[in-house]
Amino acid sequence: MRTTIVVNPDYRQMTRLAETLAGKGVPPEAECIYRGRNRIYKLAYEGIEVNIKAFRVPGNIKSYIYGAMTSKARRSYYNSVRLQELGFNVPDPIAYVELHEGPALKESYYVCRQLHAKDVRLWENMPDNEPLVRAVALELSRLHKAGVWHKDFSPGNVLYTGDAASGYKMYLIDVNRMQFGVKSKRSLMDNFRSINIVPEETERLARYYAEYMGLDPDATSREALRVLRRFLRKKDILHGLKRIVKPNKNKK
Repeated sequence: MRTTIVVNPDYRQMTRLAETLAGKGVPPEAECIYRGRNRIYKLAYEGIEVNIKAFRVPGNIKSYIYGAMTSKARRSYYNSVRLQELGFNVPDPIAYVELHEGPALKESYYVCRQLHAKDVRLWENMPDNEPLVRAVALELSRLHKAGVWHKDFSPGNVLYTGDAASGYKMYLIDVNRMQFGVKSKRSLMDNFRSINIVPEETERLARYYAEYMGLDPDATSREALRVLRRFLRKKDILHGLKRIVKPNKNKK
């Protein structure tokens, strides 16, 4: 088994944790706070609260494909480092671990500092949401001016601390699918597809975004709504296909 361990120099005290992940997996005392395609654990280690993201073990064929590519754990780490260098806020990247068996990727982990923050889901239902929507628009404009395309720019991946009175500080998470140096306006506008699926809210966000970008607000909001409609149509088609191909468990 070939092991790759990279630890942020600012968190050298986490080296032993990274080595534990490589040798034994997630420590049993870690609390699983999310179970899905991947798993996320919370752990207090060396006086620091951390998150450990254990990426799903690829299937036999995919393990070789991922083994030849940059793993999600590695991308999570280096994309976070790059974002911090560009002046964006992310949970501090601490380490990543990869385990290969021959050319195949078997396990991978990403460790970052625990962030106590809220996400922007259903912002329209929040009191005093106007400054929050403006903060999201400003963050999106900063990303685009820097040529950063966050391909998972969804409401659960945009976090904030603070409030309307003190001001908001925005954070980005789940950054393994990200591209830098992007100049394509069409690609960047894709960020409007699912940040909020309520058309009126997408339009509101787009108008604030246009203000920060120096763009025409009417044209920008029309394009943002086109992106949203395209996303919703695709989502409906995929859901329809799943209903067709999914076996009917009640059928005898």
